[in-house]
Amino acid sequence: MTWNPAQVHGLEARKIKYLVVPFTRGTGVDLGCGQERIWPGTLGIDRTLSPHGAGIARDIADLSIFADQSLDHLFSSHALDHFPAHRTREILGEWWRVLKPGGYLVLYLPHKDHFPQVGQPGCPPEHRCDLDEDTLLDLMRSIASPSGFGVVVEINEVRHAGHEYSLLQVFQKTRQPGFTAAPSLSGRKRALVIRYGGFGDILQAASVFPGLKAQGYEVWVNTTPKGRDILAFDPHIDGWWLQDTDQVPNTELGDYWQALRQRFDRVINLSESVEETLLTLPHRVNDQWHNQARRLLLNHNHMTVIHALAGVPEGSRLRFHASPVEQRQAQRMRQALGKGAVVMWVLSGSSLHKAWPFVDHVLAALLMTRPDIRIVLVGDAACRILEGGWRLERRVFRRSGRWSMRRTLSFAQQVDVLVGPETGVMNAMGLENVGKVLFLSHSSVENISSHWKNTINLKPPTEVTCHPCHRLHYGWERCHRDPQTGAAWCAAAIAPDRVTAAILFLLGEFHEKRRGH
Repeated sequence: MTWNPAQVHGLEARKIKYLVVPFTRGTGVDLGCGQERIWPGTLGIDRTLSPHGAGIARDIADLSIFADQSLDHLFSSHALDHFPAHRTREILGEWWRVLKPGGYLVLYLPHKDHFPQVGQPGCPPEHRCDLDEDTLLDLMRSIASPSGFGVVVEINEVRHAGHEYSLLQVFQKTRQPGFTAAPSLSGRKRALVIRYGGFGDILQAASVFPGLKAQGYEVWVNTTPKGRDILAFDPHIDGWWLQDTDQVPNTELGDYWQALRQRFDRVINLSESVEETLLTLPHRVNDQWHNQARRLLLNHNHMTVIHALAGVPEGSRLRFHASPVEQRQAQRMRQALGKGAVVMWVLSGSSLHKAWPFVDHVLAALLMTRPDIRIVLVGDAACRILEGGWRLERRVFRRSGRWSMRRTLSFAQQVDVLVGPETGVMNAMGLENVGKVLFLSHSSVENISSHWKNTINLKPPTEVTCHPCHRLHYGWERCHRDPQTGAAWCAAAIAPDRVTAAILFLLGEFHEKRRGH
């Protein structure tokens, strides 16, 4: 398209904002944002303050309020061309100064071949500089070289289809000198898998990656930094499309996901593939169904549904991939605990009903029955409360809130028995040879663990009529609470003797296997 003043609405950034999400994360500014900055969490700077635009009123050519190398990104849409040509290099140099190494400069500007040039009929008065992609590349090369930093050109596009008449360029600032284009991949078809949420959700989604690779796709993952951390060493991932939590407002996610189809041959959206679909959310229609209806319609295996949505065969393995360093560290920790049995206990899950109230009873029974046993307690920082009574017991190792999730998962692969509620740690170990004792709460065996190895599923007794409820709980409004323990009814109804017997049975099984070898 060539610029048409009748179609200009002053919100040019909307045309490409979803295509630059990975490059506008962290702490950054929108320079010349007008009435609407690119993201709610980005600081807008313009000459006039605006509720949804600028929070600081000043000349965008002067960023002296920012220290050198202090920002993760700078975004500017249709603003640099408002300065005369002789100032372009000066302004870009100032913007480059405040950018951190690893940060991104994102420019979206009218292209001189598709926009009235300065002095031509129809040229708007604010437009004072004609730019094209080659001019900007040359300018950035001249700026980066004396700065001591390098440049990777992530995006260099002339965009004149539809209602666009612009160019889009993204420059990453690097510590390595040089001026290069981002490396291209193999040229195969690209599939993007979208999944946010907890680390267990991310790991479940990762089970479809091998199937997509077998279909000839490069596998890209749209997730948050937390998701990338969990999948960092998955060998099936070719690229990342990262976004910060809440960077894209929930009300815009539909438009955002649709825009991603411009970048990928196939987009597989696994958001809400379990939550809302197989686990109901408050105030949704399926949450109001009676128990029998929820059990009839929602009693499907999570992995089966995820693989069906992705269009890949069942059977791809859900597995946490530890790095070689993490594997060695976990093996050394296991050896340091001696030759006796090692049990890891996950004290709580992500929801209030995923905590079993009789942990101390079973720990005491295990320590008396098996003097050689070593027990590692894990969970988030809040779980330290549950560890408090075991400070003086040398056979119990309290690691809640002290270990990262990757360290927890790496070590879980080395233990004899893993105990816990429906959590990401248990899910990640489902197909490992580790013995598992699983407390079931909102879900059924069919939902979660019907395909797991070496697992004893502990269901509440039949008198707990609300199990399985197939609901996500954020409070006690929809969850029956045990009056004596304060725990969820489904958790409190699982007797300590059942848990002790299950753990000892699995320890006996693994003891026999070791003797046989």
